[in-house]
Amino acid sequence: MHRGRLHHSERFSNFINVWAKHRDPSSWENPLEFDPDRFLNGKWDYSGSDFNYFLFGSGRRIWAGVAMAERMVMHLLVTLLHSFDWKLPQGEESDVSQKFRIVLKKKIPLVTIPTPRLSDPTLYE
Repeated sequence: MHRGRLHHSERFSNFINVWAKHRDPSSWENPLEFDPDRFLNGKWDYSGSDFNYFLFGSGRRIWAGVAMAERMVMHLLVTLLHSFDWKLPQGEESDVSQKFRIVLKKKIPLVTIPTPRLSDPTLYE
């Protein structure tokens, strides 16, 4: 089978290093910095042909929930941010160091304290 310049047998699987791809300076400006604004003006293509979004899968094995997630995640996040004041525990600082395994995780988990900010407690029900 041929894909572009590559030739590979159908008997073998190809694995793409998604961790490295998402930290590639030729794909992202300052890839190691947390910058969600980089996605604001991009063209979202989860179909599997754009390796920048390959963590969502591709082809027949694409993540089935991507359509719902596109609609719901922002709503959930904005609701949480709007409904609470978020603070770090007394005397702690935010640590953004990471540890690499199969999935990238924060080395020290983020712990925050939500404080209700809406005046009417029934709004949280």
